Amino acid sequence: MTTDLADNDVQEPAVPPSPVTDHGPSGLVRAHLVIASVFLVVATLLLAAASIELAVPGAYSGIVLFSYGRLVPIATAALLYGWLTIGLIGAIYYILPRLTSGPLRHEGAALVALILVTVGVATGMASIYLGASEGRAYQEMPLWSDVLLLAGFVLVAWVATATVAHRRDRLGPAEWYLVAATWWLVLISVVGTLPGVGGYAGEIQSSFYRAGLTGLWFAAAGVGVVYYLIPRLAGADPIQPSAVSVLGFWSLAFVWAATGPRDLIYGAGPDWLETLGVAASIALVVPVAVIVTDFVLEMRGRWLQIPDRVTLRFLVAGGAMLAIVPLADIVATTRTSSAIVQFTGWVAANDALMFLGAVSMWLFAFAYHVLGTGASPAREQVATWHYRYTMVGLGLVLVSVWLGAALAGFTWASGANSGLFVDTGAGFFNTAARLKPYLGVAAIGMAVYALAQGLFVVGAFSPVARSGPELPAVDAEPIDLEIEGGVATVRWGQLRWGAVSLFLIVGTMMWFLPSLDPAIASSTILADESRIYPAGSAEARGRAVYLREGCAVCHTQEVRAVVPDVGLGPVSVAGDYVHEDPIQRGYRRLGPDLMHLGSREGSNSYEFLFAHLADPRVERPWSFMPAYSYLSDADLDALAVYLTSLK
Repeated sequence: MTTDLADNDVQEPAVPPSPVTDHGPSGLVRAHLVIASVFLVVATLLLAAASIELAVPGAYSGIVLFSYGRLVPIATAALLYGWLTIGLIGAIYYILPRLTSGPLRHEGAALVALILVTVGVATGMASIYLGASEGRAYQEMPLWSDVLLLAGFVLVAWVATATVAHRRDRLGPAEWYLVAATWWLVLISVVGTLPGVGGYAGEIQSSFYRAGLTGLWFAAAGVGVVYYLIPRLAGADPIQPSAVSVLGFWSLAFVWAATGPRDLIYGAGPDWLETLGVAASIALVVPVAVIVTDFVLEMRGRWLQIPDRVTLRFLVAGGAMLAIVPLADIVATTRTSSAIVQFTGWVAANDALMFLGAVSMWLFAFAYHVLGTGASPAREQVATWHYRYTMVGLGLVLVSVWLGAALAGFTWASGANSGLFVDTGAGFFNTAARLKPYLGVAAIGMAVYALAQGLFVVGAFSPVARSGPELPAVDAEPIDLEIEGGVATVRWGQLRWGAVSLFLIVGTMMWFLPSLDPAIASSTILADESRIYPAGSAEARGRAVYLREGCAVCHTQEVRAVVPDVGLGPVSVAGDYVHEDPIQRGYRRLGPDLMHLGSREGSNSYEFLFAHLADPRVERPWSFMPAYSYLSDADLDALAVYLTSLK
């Protein structure tokens, strides 16, 4: 990611590169878009299947592929690392040569990177299906898949850096984001790949990884794509560096990765870490507002001049969704509201807003723009349908899940305040009954969203109906960026060292230092008596089954010091998890919390649990849990033993 050139030198290549035109994507870029679109279709179909399973419990009873705890991690891997990551890498390969008026460097390495990432994602998904889940949110793929991805990301960063090296001090906002995003992707992937971090320190590591991946890769690369598309749609020069664009870039780099502790509010980690996470989540409004404002200012007087209305619709929709992201996260982070919505579907809806919403919208816009969808009225009509049904489907998902999340949280609080029921065992019926209609609407919305992606494939890639009158097109302006003295910008040295230094500073504050807290490494009586799993024991085998089946997707193992958790047992502390790697804290309660399941009358019977796991709707017809009848008796036995050991 470095170069032998001095930081302040601007050296052009000895042989001027040939002009780069907008006639269409190269075969390499098209390959990225095609492969990414395959992952998109797979991801959305699996998410739709998972949503249907919640709306119609037992719909796929006893079918291992459709077990909810496996479906969701597989779909997440396909969405994040297949569709979004491969698609954004393709966008980087397309955009950087056009902004720097030079060729894409090291195309062979770029092709190898594509192969490594594709194989890593595909085999990682297969491994989860076969039961090799790592049991960490966003990180369920096995270590060797992560290593393949990391190797591919290093090559991507090398290609991107080499491509812009000859224009190093004449880079604009699009290049800042796109190049820095590749470096951040490598750094955050190193954090996520590090093995052997157990106990609550591992959960802190995972929270930092999730926030860094979201903000420093997906958001940063997506914003870079928008900075390229806005002037290209209007046939204007590239967006010039300004004080606003500089502020947006550096504030995004510093703030977003620091929001990781929002996942740990009222958790067992250090209180000061939670406070920093709350502050960062509130501060996230600043970079997002600055970036969106910069987009709007650049489009002044140009809205009606853009003939490519399809691309513009997706671009604007993505920007609007990005503006909502920090507001929705504040609700999940602020202590008063977090006590209600944490461990509900609120965070899942926020993730959908970011990944199925903002970043996907920008990738749709990019794909339609570079593939020339507007060249045919028929293809433009298909793309318009894609936009409408995508927006309708996503809207149904977001509204229903947000409303259901708030209702679930208030149900837990009302049960504790009234003393009429506790949200464990049969008492969880009160939550399930209220959630059911909202889950039904979410399933419909996700199905519509998934089907809309079939229209995307047709509209973007099919040569259907190319005959007919041509729509007006915008001629590409010559790309040149003149940076004069005194203009606010980001120089090469500042970009390189500043981007890496900020990452290291935030990583130290939000991951390394809190992991050194003595309380995290000091085991409690609970940990020593009921959270040690000797190799070969029934408890250890049962915990392995718990990880394999993705039970943490629907169950938590943490009791918070908040009203909704009253009656669940003693409040959890970091020392309770010392002997676990990874801990199964979970992130959503579609089923009851299991932290102290073995101490609860009526649910801690081995016989009951064995039968309940095989067919949960015999005793509790309202249960969302999939039937694990496909497991062997030995696996059911081990899982039941593990659950009864959770005292």
